[in-house]
Amino acid sequence: MVNPAAQRQTVLYDEHRALAARMVPFGGFSMPVQYESILKEHDAVRKRAGLFDLSHMAQYFFTGADAGAWLDGLTVNHVANMRHGQARYNVFTNERGGAHDDVIVYRFDDERWMVVVNAGNAEKMLAYLRERLPAGVEFVSKHGINANIALQGPLSQRLLAPFADVDLAGVKYYTSRECVVDGAPAILARTGYTGEDGFEIFVDGEHAPRIWRALLQAGRADGVIACGLGARDVLRLEAGMPLYGHELSEEITPVQAGLAWVVKFDKPAFVGREPLERQARADQYARIVGVKAADGPPLREGYLVKHEDLPLGEMRSGAPSPTLGGNIGTALVAKQAAAPGTRIAVEIRAREYPAEVVALPFYKRAK
Repeated sequence: MVNPAAQRQTVLYDEHRALAARMVPFGGFSMPVQYESILKEHDAVRKRAGLFDLSHMAQYFFTGADAGAWLDGLTVNHVANMRHGQARYNVFTNERGGAHDDVIVYRFDDERWMVVVNAGNAEKMLAYLRERLPAGVEFVSKHGINANIALQGPLSQRLLAPFADVDLAGVKYYTSRECVVDGAPAILARTGYTGEDGFEIFVDGEHAPRIWRALLQAGRADGVIACGLGARDVLRLEAGMPLYGHELSEEITPVQAGLAWVVKFDKPAFVGREPLERQARADQYARIVGVKAADGPPLREGYLVKHEDLPLGEMRSGAPSPTLGGNIGTALVAKQAAAPGTRIAVEIRAREYPAEVVALPFYKRAK
């Protein structure tokens, strides 16, 4: 049992308490799971905008002419060929092809990079990267020092524009700018984890409470509210985005997770390349699929999945979907049960409920 008192606090902890957030242990930090209502927060992000504290995630900075090439050898996606100001989703893999962590890599110029790591994997990845750090590459961790405020939803650009000294229309999806936000030096990225348009603001922790309060105040009349981990999980699930420990793990590879588009076999050798190539070539692996239930209780991680009365997988994530109006989830299932349209059954408390395999994502915003 995790002792909540032993959890770290982000620099926005007092802001969450002032908003009467329900706090839970997550990734080594005490984090807001919800404020007033997960449904209300979900609705705000889909229709207006919501503000998230992501300061529990680790920000690792690398400097050196060889940093890109070194990171290329540890990850499945290209790194060294990234353009200045570009962000790219990537996965650090182990020798078997399983995922150490899924991350976003940001390139600033010829020699400076940032890698944003999941909070629950921060200590593991810190040790992993330090052990392999080559001469000539400097590594600085800003975990727990820097903050990350995510503004997500269709009103994000309009709300943020008065606070940033850059033209936000010119900050394209999966790019970043070094700029000033509400008087503070910041890294502003058009990235997120909700399936909506939005921005992430990486800033020194001392400035974060002021920026948080200013954005909430500016958006109050439009119904912009603070949002917690509960809404974030439903939003990312609807958008078909993997959550480490669920759709990805040390045992579940990016190929199995439906992330084959990230794995670049045309790049030089990287950790886990050969097992991933064999897995992709054979095409007999269990894989992550979308699941939609006709009725019954919410789908949850660990529930048994059956196809033609045979146990062929298990649920990895699940939640009621406000957008779809039903219960959705992801499952890791054998290939013969993975095609969209396949009828399956999910066993919940010794009773089987009918469900169907569906294509991911469940939701994609209109452009």
